[in-house]
Amino acid sequence: MASRAEEKKQARAERERRATELADRERRTRRLWQLGAAVVTATAVVVIAIVVGTAGKSKVAPPTIFSGIPQSGNVLGSPSAPATMYEFADLQCPFCREYTASVMPTLVQRYVRTGKVKMVFQDIAFLGADSVKAGRAASAAATQNKLWQFIDTAYAMQGDENSGYVTDSWIRGVAQKVSGLDVSKLMAERSSPATLQPITQTRSLAHRLGVTETPTIFLQRGTGSLKELNYSNLSPGSFTPSIDAALAG
Repeated sequence: MASRAEEKKQARAERERRATELADRERRTRRLWQLGAAVVTATAVVVIAIVVGTAGKSKVAPPTIFSGIPQSGNVLGSPSAPATMYEFADLQCPFCREYTASVMPTLVQRYVRTGKVKMVFQDIAFLGADSVKAGRAASAAATQNKLWQFIDTAYAMQGDENSGYVTDSWIRGVAQKVSGLDVSKLMAERSSPATLQPITQTRSLAHRLGVTETPTIFLQRGTGSLKELNYSNLSPGSFTPSIDAALAG
């Protein structure tokens, strides 16, 4: 009898143990489900917030490094800036593209936006037919005071040198990325004789100054003589000391 009673006791204990494990398992499963639901809900809220936020901002053009800075033709910055930086460039030149991407944003922020320096873009367009086509389109953008945004985008979409990538479609694609630019007007004006004149004038000036490569930078304080800026690499720190010295007179 004692043995039988002991077996019943053990069986009851085993049933209770199994019942406890089942209850614990159900509680864990319920907690995991609740946690998963919370994560899904939170994710949905974040996604909705992003979508709503993006939708609300989609009609507003993102700011650029040139936002709020006056432009006039090929000149960027205050007309009364005490120093002028002349950049001789070619829109096919990969080093000009690197300068525009790595150096110019710092110089614009530090000197142009603060009214210390104005920049003048001098398109020599000497690498080939694609250079001239892109340069004339940039000249057309300059008549709308959008040259700097146009060349910034043109460099970002730069193709292989003299591969024929500067097509009507490419020019239109660049122009469409420039906020506020009248694309139809640019496409109509880019082949006019007036768009070739700035390139011709730049080539003449470059010849007088002995410019043989791009980018070549000259600095001028006031109405003084132009002095070439010698840089060792395409980093802001290779340019700022010369500009600071020019500003200091």
